[in-house]
Amino acid sequence: MKILKLFFFILVALTLFSKGLIAQDIKNMSLLGNYGRGEGESKGVFAAGSVVYYGLGNKIQIASFSNPAAPVKIGSVILSDVVEALVRTAINGNQYLVASGGNKMWLVNVQNPTAPSLVSTVEVTSGTTCEGIATSGTYAYVAAGSAGFKVYNIATPVSPTFVASIDSLAYCESVVISGQYAYVAAGTRSHIVDITTPATPVYVGRIAAYGGYHQYMNVRSGYAYVCNYDAGLAVVNVTNPVNPVNVMAIPSGHRTAGIIFDGNYAYVAVGDTGMVIYNVSNPASPVFTSKIRTTGRAAFVSYGAVSINGVPTGHIFVSNRLPAPGISAINVANPATPVTSSFLEAFAAPTGIAYSPFYSNGKVYVAYGTAGLRILDVSTPSSPTLLSTLALSGEARGVAVKGNYAYVVGRDAGVHVVDVSNAASPVLLKTMQTSRSRGIAINGNYAYVATRDSGLVVWNVADPANPIRVAAVKGIDVENVAVAGNVVGTSFYSSIRFYDVTSPENPIAKGSTPTFTIGNEGFSIAGNYAYIPDGDSLKIFNINNLNTPTLVSKIKTGGYGYVATVAGNYCYVASEGTGVRTINISNPAVPVEVGYYDGVPQSRGLTVYGKYIYVVEKTDGLTIYSNDLVTSVANEYTMIPNTITLHQNFPNPFNPTTNITIELKERTIVSLEVFNLIGQRVAILLNNQLLSGSFNVPFDGTSLSTGVYLYRLQANGMTVAKKMILIK
Repeated sequence: MKILKLFFFILVALTLFSKGLIAQDIKNMSLLGNYGRGEGESKGVFAAGSVVYYGLGNKIQIASFSNPAAPVKIGSVILSDVVEALVRTAINGNQYLVASGGNKMWLVNVQNPTAPSLVSTVEVTSGTTCEGIATSGTYAYVAAGSAGFKVYNIATPVSPTFVASIDSLAYCESVVISGQYAYVAAGTRSHIVDITTPATPVYVGRIAAYGGYHQYMNVRSGYAYVCNYDAGLAVVNVTNPVNPVNVMAIPSGHRTAGIIFDGNYAYVAVGDTGMVIYNVSNPASPVFTSKIRTTGRAAFVSYGAVSINGVPTGHIFVSNRLPAPGISAINVANPATPVTSSFLEAFAAPTGIAYSPFYSNGKVYVAYGTAGLRILDVSTPSSPTLLSTLALSGEARGVAVKGNYAYVVGRDAGVHVVDVSNAASPVLLKTMQTSRSRGIAINGNYAYVATRDSGLVVWNVADPANPIRVAAVKGIDVENVAVAGNVVGTSFYSSIRFYDVTSPENPIAKGSTPTFTIGNEGFSIAGNYAYIPDGDSLKIFNINNLNTPTLVSKIKTGGYGYVATVAGNYCYVASEGTGVRTINISNPAVPVEVGYYDGVPQSRGLTVYGKYIYVVEKTDGLTIYSNDLVTSVANEYTMIPNTITLHQNFPNPFNPTTNITIELKERTIVSLEVFNLIGQRVAILLNNQLLSGSFNVPFDGTSLSTGVYLYRLQANGMTVAKKMILIK
């Protein structure tokens, strides 16, 4: 079956490439934040005073340099491709960033720099890269690589409209606006375009500029300064744009990539050299003033005035590429002696591979392969932060959390019990010896562990410091495990085997699903249904009769689905190759895909809380998405601490049957009743003593009419109630 999976990957990849589907596509989902991807190189930067906007891989980062010696990151937004260039502009009284990269142009609202928001994405072209961007008034001008020069009207930021194009300008690297002209650097030559009427741009003249490869160009007092990437800086008289005249070449250095002006000085980004400063008081005859090495390879420059002790002090902000990506802030109060104020480095990808997440109380616990356990604070979804990393023996592949303890599956090392009462300083408490452990699920006081050799192993973890192995059901190549109420399922890759664990110490083997077409490595159980990815499909089985699981529906999900997770009326599938899929399962017999976020090549596992979807993406770490169809992040259950838990019924709405799950922390007498909205009791579901643990209680509303009903749980003198909706 593993060989079949390999062939499946190849087939899906070939199909996607042939159909042009590898490019990202989005529906009813938003990408909010990421930990672990690494921020990548910085290719573009724009400064507005002490607020600096810059690209870091596929992210726009915003930082405050109000104290240039100690800059602070204040906001960010993740985009769908690497950011090549960006500028800030005002539209209808609000500040926006207009950025380019990949085959796209983006508009980001930065009126509040601490809370930037992506407002539109425009696919400018295909098969090439949008290298440069410039704005003038309510128009954006894009240097669109081999697709030429493009003009867009951005007066309505949420829906920019294409205006015009000049497609014959070779490979367009960058664009700058000066007066009525757009100056476009385009490989072995540059071009001048009259944009007096943006809808009908007119080609005016060409700049050869001593050969070399034209990376960027800027204009001052009738002179164009062309950054010949390998040949240095060239000065060209463009007073007559129809007939540009070369003036002089300046050997500024290898990888001359960007230039800006302030006062009588030009500041040039020169690759490995850093930043070179020229006096351009006579623009026809620049004079070398000074240079300063930057931490990484200088890619672009921007000017901003920073107040130091109440005095505006000029700073040049340099975007740096490898080997040390980030932003350099250089004090140029005296251009003859520039001084680096600070370097704000990019975040490097952490070690390890993210395999499995678990959400609990504002934190996500990630099984991070050889790196062990990482705990992330996700209270601010746009900027998840690392609280701690705990190295563990073996390779962390799965994790589950109960109370103040995390249980981390470490493959050959067994299952590690970690005290996470202080998430900033987790402590290894115990290791449960379970050979070749692969997955874990916890229900009540019992942990169910999937192992490659021993099958299903059950541990009593009522006392985490002294877990007791209470049962083992022999099996080979068990991939993962899921539990809900009194039902446990184990994945054997080719099928799912179910067990009745009414008595966890004596699991009773029941039926299995038919053999899968491709295979399964993670699934979910909710109510009377099991949600199981099989290759590029999600299959939904009715397991009301555990002896004969019945396939009720299936739906295509694109790439190989690693795991499915259910929350409310939605099932979420992490698919390697096609990202994250959102499927409405309010009627399990008719699942409907209602959302997706494509283009993530290595989605591996996920956990859900409210509208937030926490997806591990192997070397890209943890990414947080939102299901934009969900308007609330309210808890899906109501809990009286350490006593009873009443979960939301599922499915909800329902017709005519649904399931209610309750959890008890100790043996107690339980009453579970259903009432209509005028207080009449319509059903008694429980009225007896139960042991501690989790219980799934079915409810049949066949005899009731459409409407809203209350179900009420009473135990230990406590009462908790929730609403459910019957629709016929």
